[in-house]
Amino acid sequence: MLIGTAVTKVRAAAVALVLVMGGAALPAQATLVLDVGPGGDTIACDGDCGSDSGRTFGWAFNVSSTIQVGGIGAWDSNEQAFGPDVEAGLWTGAGTLLASTTISAGSPTEASNGDGVWRVESIATLLLAPGRYVLGLTFFDETPLSQVDTTFTTIPEITYVNPTQTSAGGDSGLTFPDLVLPGSEGFFGPNLLLADASMLPEPTTLAVFGLGLLGLGLAARRRRIA
Repeated sequence: MLIGTAVTKVRAAAVALVLVMGGAALPAQATLVLDVGPGGDTIACDGDCGSDSGRTFGWAFNVSSTIQVGGIGAWDSNEQAFGPDVEAGLWTGAGTLLASTTISAGSPTEASNGDGVWRVESIATLLLAPGRYVLGLTFFDETPLSQVDTTFTTIPEITYVNPTQTSAGGDSGLTFPDLVLPGSEGFFGPNLLLADASMLPEPTTLAVFGLGLLGLGLAARRRRIA
């Protein structure tokens, strides 16, 4: 009876492993959730952000199908110097901070279709279930430059909603960007990077491991019955 119970548990574990790895497809390599196109305007905060801690601007988006993210990026227009390091954050639509990081002029880059690059830093891997989220980045009076009035594309699982800014004033640092900016044009500084699937165990390895345990359990049961 005990072996039968163990076999049942092993079978359930094997099925669970197959089901987990049989969910939404993961990207084969790191991918930006959004990218800007060429053109548009690059603008500085111009006196409204402060020079010590900066002020948070960003954009809201909806997730329609669960995604796994592993990094946050910041737009570097024409690969110009950032000036002070910037703080970036990801919140739920209700304002709960999920992740944050510091991005500098020396952070690794991801290529862009626009006139610049994305500088990114890794974060602990997060699963974003369907719902609304907000990205934010600290801007200073003159740096970094943001990209506005430009074309952009997103991965199919997300939909851009609107540009946002914090209701706190200049030099308030990284704070939830709770206000919707007027108009629907893009205001791009922060970005998200999907988690790299190469960092995860292979689905076949997990499935075979689970089935192997199941086989061992069945063999043990046969020996007991014999």
